[in-house]
Amino acid sequence: MRKRSEGFWGIHSDFHATPDFGAQGRALKEEDIRLVCRVLKPDYWQIDSKGHPGYASYPTELGNAMPEFALDTFEIWRRATAAEDVALIAHYSGVFDQKYCAEHPDDAILQADGNSSVNFTRLTSDYVHKVVIPQLSELAGKYGFNGAWVDGECWAVDFDYHPETVAAFERETGISLNGKLPKCKDDLYYNEYREFLRVLFRRYLKTYVDAIHSRFPDFELTSNWIYSDHAPEKPVIDVDFLSGDYAPWNCVNWARYSGRALAQQNKPWDLMVWGMRSGSAEKADLIYVHTSQLLQNAATTISLGGGFQVDVHQFPDGSPRMAQLMPLVPVAEFMRAREPFCHKGKLLHQCAMLLSTYDCHLSGIPFSRDNAEQRMGLTALLCDAGQSLEVVSEHNFEGNYSLYPMIAVPELVNGLADETVKDLLDYAFNGGSLLLAGVNTCRIFEKAGAPFTVANPAEEAVDRPVVDCVRTHKAELQRYFTLDGVYFGGVMGPVEIHSENCENVAHLCFNERCERRPFAVIIPWGKGKIAAVGANLGREYVKCAQYLHRDLIKKIADKLYTPKARIESALGNVEITCLTVGDKLTIQLTNVNGNHANDTVATENMIPPALDIKVSVALDSAQHRLTLQPEGRDIPFVFEQGRGYFELPRLDIHSVVVID
Repeated sequence: MRKRSEGFWGIHSDFHATPDFGAQGRALKEEDIRLVCRVLKPDYWQIDSKGHPGYASYPTELGNAMPEFALDTFEIWRRATAAEDVALIAHYSGVFDQKYCAEHPDDAILQADGNSSVNFTRLTSDYVHKVVIPQLSELAGKYGFNGAWVDGECWAVDFDYHPETVAAFERETGISLNGKLPKCKDDLYYNEYREFLRVLFRRYLKTYVDAIHSRFPDFELTSNWIYSDHAPEKPVIDVDFLSGDYAPWNCVNWARYSGRALAQQNKPWDLMVWGMRSGSAEKADLIYVHTSQLLQNAATTISLGGGFQVDVHQFPDGSPRMAQLMPLVPVAEFMRAREPFCHKGKLLHQCAMLLSTYDCHLSGIPFSRDNAEQRMGLTALLCDAGQSLEVVSEHNFEGNYSLYPMIAVPELVNGLADETVKDLLDYAFNGGSLLLAGVNTCRIFEKAGAPFTVANPAEEAVDRPVVDCVRTHKAELQRYFTLDGVYFGGVMGPVEIHSENCENVAHLCFNERCERRPFAVIIPWGKGKIAAVGANLGREYVKCAQYLHRDLIKKIADKLYTPKARIESALGNVEITCLTVGDKLTIQLTNVNGNHANDTVATENMIPPALDIKVSVALDSAQHRLTLQPEGRDIPFVFEQGRGYFELPRLDIHSVVVID
């Protein structure tokens, strides 16, 4: 039986039990569990133990069990999975516990309005000692579970103004609030108070991780979304693996962004996709998605070196949904065929996008995802422009900037630490290629001495469109931009970028007849280069993608550096990732066509293939062998001036080129 941290392919099933679900286990059959394990051959199966409502879906001895059981469900689950050599993992809700909050309101967070939360427990309470540690110990000791995937964690940490929390803040920081609670961002000590809540969560997490590991050293734990884009921090707590579940809306782009954020942390990691999807408002909800969509989601994750799991809810009595699980056979086969060429791979340093802990920590609740769409959008844009991309935070960049041929900084909302700005400018001056994308980002670097100036677009005495931009919730002036003077795209609220010694890559105008102003430039800087784009391209692309966005980024990147491998051309969108697996370099190719970003399409039975794909890779000689996997087919290539050029006529979902 594989350890959970070593798992590559898994099933997740939960149902967040509530008393109206009736007797637990009334339709549970051991043979169903064993059949799924034999047919799908997962490394692990995660099942519900306590969801956000706070009711344990097994006959726990701790007083929070569901009211009625037809049988002890967990005895059956453990016996069946053990017989089939599948690890059994508990889905367990941590900070988020509605039942406990209702029964112990003084142990719930106290909200800014003076009311106790009905959802979130207080980190300064004894909840972790009264419930979390005893219950995880029960799962490990009594039932022999192999680990727990703890849900409702960092993302459920909200502002807490309970007197005990306030007193702890004043005692530990030495700051006296004098009765004035920091409830909004303009209040004194607001940032310090938010950081203290992060400290409390880290302390809570370490408490139960260390306690369980001391008693059950083989019981493996993770806290959902810790050390991810929700919490882009250096791992200091001994969780055994990293994981998160991303919602089905815009799922491919979320997986690309979140997966890369996890991959930087040098821990085993995986992502879970919901096996159901919904359309936009007033459309059908929770429609089970087609296998083709699941395969595409799997590819976007395993091509980064991570594991993959699919969420198929249990029935309300805890039984597996056989009609939804058995069609996953193609997903299981897809995963196993690619495991030798993907699992535990490490991204080759090429282009890196900054995921700033500093910027994230100054937004919203303690572990906020505010403004994530802007970062996700630039991730998608760089990938669609053919970049083998990493997402890297300050703690991993520190001392390592020179390892990356190109670094992109997305639109910043709150800014960067002065030291980070200096380090990035020094990186470019010493030979690196720095791409700055975003209005506020360009202004921050201009102020720090970057070799350009930022100006509001010049006024023109012509009629111009003012668009009430739904995407930004405010009226912004629309401009057009062009790379070649023939085709024009649109951007909202851009700025001009001026430099005396630069190459103008793209220009702004009111319309195609008006004067064109510099908008995207490349500037020599010491031994390196700085590219600056005066628009929030990530936000634009994720809300309203334009092919000219891709053309712009591709043109800039091609002028900044030559990557190890790149897409030369393709009909359709193909993501390329350079991944070192064992001692071999692989080129991971993923078809990212389809309706995954279309919120009016709940499910689709076909991903349009990518066609006529031309790829090049740097090679030291023509003596290498290129093999297409998992097909096991040799790929002919042409070797010219240090690069091998090859073609693939069609890419349905995902293939790997292994270089020997």
